[in-house]
Amino acid sequence: MTERQKYLFDLQGFVVVEDVLTRDECDLAIEKIKTRMKPMEKTPDGYDSNGTWHAASGLLETGEPFIKLIDHPRLLEVLQEIINPMLRLEGAYSFVRFKGCPPFEMHGGHRGGRVNFRYEVHNGQIYTGLTVISFNLQDVGEEDGGFACIPGSHKSDFSVPAADRKELFAVGGPLVRTIPAPRGAAVIFTETLAHGAATWQRDDAPRYGLFYKYNDRSAIYHDQGHRRPGQAAFDLMTDAQKCFFNTAWQAFGPGNRHTNDVPDFGGSS
Repeated sequence: MTERQKYLFDLQGFVVVEDVLTRDECDLAIEKIKTRMKPMEKTPDGYDSNGTWHAASGLLETGEPFIKLIDHPRLLEVLQEIINPMLRLEGAYSFVRFKGCPPFEMHGGHRGGRVNFRYEVHNGQIYTGLTVISFNLQDVGEEDGGFACIPGSHKSDFSVPAADRKELFAVGGPLVRTIPAPRGAAVIFTETLAHGAATWQRDDAPRYGLFYKYNDRSAIYHDQGHRRPGQAAFDLMTDAQKCFFNTAWQAFGPGNRHTNDVPDFGGSS
């Protein structure tokens, strides 16, 4: 992780890493998402989707380029610096949003102190928990309606006042910015950051969002039962990649437990 990346991540709560995926890999990812996407009845905020929101899961079972992203070196050099050298991948999925869709309202924005939602810096070292990578499979401009956030909110010790939430957390309001990024880029952000997504504005194509969520090896936030990949996906992974899906490691657990260097799932390659 470069000094520039550390500065920007600490300042904003996110950093953009460009050229993670090639143009061909982005096109391939979109084609595979199309085969998996299913309409959502409700948006994550509980609004009627009316056909404008779709979700795609099981992407790792389709192979590349999704498998290579599990431990992409340019991503790990950031994630291992801000979370822990030992990581867990809690999920990989896609939301596909069409023009005029309801926004994904802002959430987060309070570091809270819990293991999954923390943000601290001590002696030049960043410490955060649950962290998301949003991959841009298309060029996304500031006005298109992509990833939105309140830069710097990841450091807040205070929750937004309930009476002011609608105003201050409004997409297009005084605090929220939409973040442009080119095709192939990855936006890495801490879940402590207030974030969401603006209404998609383009009619030439929907927004194909691809998200990977990482956590400390010793922590779990999302239920893992339905998020852990199936055997078809594990068969495509290296042992090092399989370790990203191990159960949470306990320092004082059974004596035969390893330290995330042997896969618990999917057998051994």
